[in-house]
Amino acid sequence: METPIKTLIELFLVTKSTEGRSPRTIVWYREKLALFERFMSNGHEAKLPDLNLENARAFVTSLQEREQRWANHPNRQVVEGGLSDFTIHGYVRAIRAFSSWLAQEEFVSRDPLTRLKRPRVGEPMIEVLSDQEIADIVGTINSNTFNGARMYAIVLLLLDSGIRASECCGLTLEAVHLEQDYVKVLGKGSKERIVPFGATTKKSLLRYVTTWRPEPFLPTIDNAFLTPDGRPMTYCALRQAIKRVGVKAGVPRLRAHLLRHTFAVRYLMNGGDIMTLRLLLGHSTLDVTQMYMHLAESHIKVQYSKFSPVDRLNISRRRKPR
Repeated sequence: METPIKTLIELFLVTKSTEGRSPRTIVWYREKLALFERFMSNGHEAKLPDLNLENARAFVTSLQEREQRWANHPNRQVVEGGLSDFTIHGYVRAIRAFSSWLAQEEFVSRDPLTRLKRPRVGEPMIEVLSDQEIADIVGTINSNTFNGARMYAIVLLLLDSGIRASECCGLTLEAVHLEQDYVKVLGKGSKERIVPFGATTKKSLLRYVTTWRPEPFLPTIDNAFLTPDGRPMTYCALRQAIKRVGVKAGVPRLRAHLLRHTFAVRYLMNGGDIMTLRLLLGHSTLDVTQMYMHLAESHIKVQYSKFSPVDRLNISRRRKPR
């Protein structure tokens, strides 16, 4: 078949959309498959026969040989340095999902990329936020302003519940149950889940909602977190706002997902069980959640080294007198 790859990509994205995949997931697939399509084109319109193992491996090699990130990106500055193994792994996942879909839909007789291996991804130790870093972050926020009251509530909610930044932006006022101390979150795959929060977070949410939340720009807008003119706060705006708070607090590595990591590890260190954590985080399988168990165990070892009972006795080695 001489069907253009561009056409097949659009059909693939429509299929994923009808399956209930989130808009962000659709964008993720589109960006990665579009780059693969441009690579295969090479001066001509890429057709179905161009989707083969040789081209796929050459594409992965080209990604591994890159020396810059965000080249030709409309909203990001170019950064020196190659792509991470995790990023390349994502490209391979995307094109393999596309190839598998082509076989399932019988555009091809068999999946042409079944032998395409995913690059190994290392498992770096995630340094979750320390007590002092959390205190610095929270102490930096002036909760007596609109932006401060909103950010104070958001940071505490993310840290106290582990919900994703995108889920926080999509949170509706109706889904914030202040009397019962939980939020109803619409997660990946349009799956709803209930996530509780503590008394301090409750106070910050109550103060924001009753004192600082503006009137919605339109009656149909029910998002909990709004801009000053009453429009829904976007994911990009939240990401940048959290980044600014981190820089101001002296914690430049602060990201929304770091708050999620910190919640998960501290939940386990405080005695929570991994099965409940999986439900709270909205993971479909236990495999991803298991990572936090290893992180928690590593941090427990670090904490033990700080508070070793024997080390704190300052026992010096002494010889017995003869």
